[in-house]
Amino acid sequence: MTELLDGKRILVTGAARGIGFGIASAISEAGARVAINDLTAAAAEDAASSIRASGREAHAAPGDISVRNDASKVVEQAAEDLGGLDGLVNNAGIVRFGTLDTTPDEDWDETLRVNFAGVAYMCKSALVHLTESRGTIVNIASIAADQPSITVGSYSASKAAVLSLTRQLAVDWGPLGIRSNAISPGLISGTEMTNLADQHSEVASGRDQIVPLRRTGRPSDVANAAVFLLSDLSTYITGQQLLVDGGLSVSLLEFVPRTDEQDRHRQSDPPAVKVMNPD
Repeated sequence: MTELLDGKRILVTGAARGIGFGIASAISEAGARVAINDLTAAAAEDAASSIRASGREAHAAPGDISVRNDASKVVEQAAEDLGGLDGLVNNAGIVRFGTLDTTPDEDWDETLRVNFAGVAYMCKSALVHLTESRGTIVNIASIAADQPSITVGSYSASKAAVLSLTRQLAVDWGPLGIRSNAISPGLISGTEMTNLADQHSEVASGRDQIVPLRRTGRPSDVANAAVFLLSDLSTYITGQQLLVDGGLSVSLLEFVPRTDEQDRHRQSDPPAVKVMNPD
C-alpha cells in the first residue's frame, strides 16, 4: 500500500490512540501527509511525533471538534500545515454506558455532540477545501448503528445518525466531486468498547468465539479499509457503509437456541474441498 495515497493531504480526528492512530499511521505509510487531531495538544503532538520518527510527515491539529468554532480552527490549522485537504477521517468519539432511561441527560447530550455534531461540524468546516481537491470523507461509525446494544443506547443512536449523514453528504456533495463513505467496525481491540473485556480472559475468549472469524479485530483492520476508501481504488464508491467486523453483524441466527438434532449439523471447521481433476 506504499503509494496508494502518495502526496494526499488527510486530517484524522481522535487520532492520538486506538483506531484513530492506527488510521493515521496506515495512511502515512501509504504516502499521505497527515494532520492528527486530538482533544489535547500534547496527545496530538506525541502521535504526530511518533509518525515523524519514521521519516513521514505529520502535524498536530488539536481541538474540541464538538465545538463549532474549534472544529473550524482544527480544519484551518490542518489545511495550513498541509497546504489544503484531500481527505477527512472523522474518528473522534466517546462511549457512555446505559439505556435511555438510565443515561444522565448530560451524558446523552455529550455523546450526540461529540459523535454526531462533531462529525457534521468537521465536514462543514472542510467543505471549501474538499471542494477544491474533489476530496473524500470517511466517517467511522459502528456496527452498533444497525445492531443496538442495551448497554450503549446513546452511542448506538449517535452512530446511526453518522450513517445517515454519510449518505446525505454523498447526495448533497457528490456533484462537487466529494465522496462520503463510512466504516463500521465491530469488536476492535484497544478501544473503549473492548478494553474492559480485555482485562478478563474468559470474557475476551467468549467474545472472540461469537465472531465468525474467531478473533477480535485490530486497529489495522479498520485502517486498511480507510486507506482503500481514501484512495483512487474507490473513486466510484460513495454513500456506502463498509463493515469491518469479522462477520459478526451477519451471525445473528447463530445465537438462536437449537435442538440437539439441529445442532449436529453445525460445523466448527469448514468442510474439506474436493478438487476435481480437469483431465
